[in-house]
Amino acid sequence: MRILENLFRTLKIKRVLCFAAVAATGCIEEYVPTIITTDHRYLIVDGFLVGNDSTFIKLSRSQLISDPADSQGESEASVEIEGEMGFTYLLSEKEKGLYVAPALDLDPSLQYRLHIRTSDASEYVSDFVDLLESPPVDSVVFEEAEDDEINFHIYAHDPKNLTRYYYWTYDDTWQYSGGYSIYKWENGQIVPRTDAGELLFCWKTHSENNFYLHATASLAQDVVYQYPLFTIKQTSRKLYYGYSINVKQYALTREAYDYYSLTKKNSESLGSLFDPQPSQALGNIKCTSNPQQISIGYFAASTVREKRLFFARHDIRGPTTGPYEPLGYSDCEPEVIELDLISDQTLEGKLIIDRHYDLITQELVGYLVAPEHCIDCRFGGGVIQKPDYWK
Repeated sequence: MRILENLFRTLKIKRVLCFAAVAATGCIEEYVPTIITTDHRYLIVDGFLVGNDSTFIKLSRSQLISDPADSQGESEASVEIEGEMGFTYLLSEKEKGLYVAPALDLDPSLQYRLHIRTSDASEYVSDFVDLLESPPVDSVVFEEAEDDEINFHIYAHDPKNLTRYYYWTYDDTWQYSGGYSIYKWENGQIVPRTDAGELLFCWKTHSENNFYLHATASLAQDVVYQYPLFTIKQTSRKLYYGYSINVKQYALTREAYDYYSLTKKNSESLGSLFDPQPSQALGNIKCTSNPQQISIGYFAASTVREKRLFFARHDIRGPTTGPYEPLGYSDCEPEVIELDLISDQTLEGKLIIDRHYDLITQELVGYLVAPEHCIDCRFGGGVIQKPDYWK
């Protein structure tokens, strides 16, 4: 088995299957069916109609496994929310393939559907769906477990016993650091910064692409108890200063739950010989201009309930099995630029840390500088404005 493992590591993408039992006679070469090499570019629809907040609908196209990982958004489409009594609202394209509507004044007693016209004049319409009411999230809690892990759990319930099918997503926010810059280059001069730490701390928010499902239909009471959301290692750099997660909860119909369950199983399958074969998840969106054209996605409607959890570094014990993950500044060696060499060109892509003096004469001879990404924390993708909920 060790020989086969090394072989797989060496061949990687070639996917040549060599079994120990036939090693002496040869290998079975990869077979790629014709259908896998056919790019159908099916329309993919991702998003909810949210009854009490902004609605985001993302349009993209299916692609081959061999294509780059990032799918291209479907731009210049007309995306509308339609109510059964004639209500119509056109979403605006915020960025390529992402269509947005503000919180709409919707009647929860009516049904709604999605209507899409793509730039190639194809039309897609969803079934009319009910606007469900999500109950509140009771709590989001964390638990410090063995092996330096922190487990996050959800508690929720519907006293009316109406929800039964739950859908969650979350985003997390963490604080991280850059470096001090006491001076800056401005209009051809070196001047002091008003705040040497203005680029030191940033806060970054990441929206989780995964979703989580749970059903209470088999229970006497509509109660979600200690649902396991995700696990994070205490060695994660995210936990170094403070950490926050914001959980969003939606209610689903049984049909929507079945669709998302099948989609999740297909995407999480390891692809072994003993796994169930992937099944086609049939959504509720159809191409009316060409009934033979397949679309992928399910249009659902629900209010959203949110629950945020925050904890600071001192609220957890911290890693015991190893150090925190590296900061990512391994190439950040500062350098000195002498006074007579300072210019727009020599300071390009650099920030000034501090003055530099001669060790013997104590005269100012230059400035200590470092690459921008070593000082300005915003290069890590965050913002310098502290969130209101950050303690």
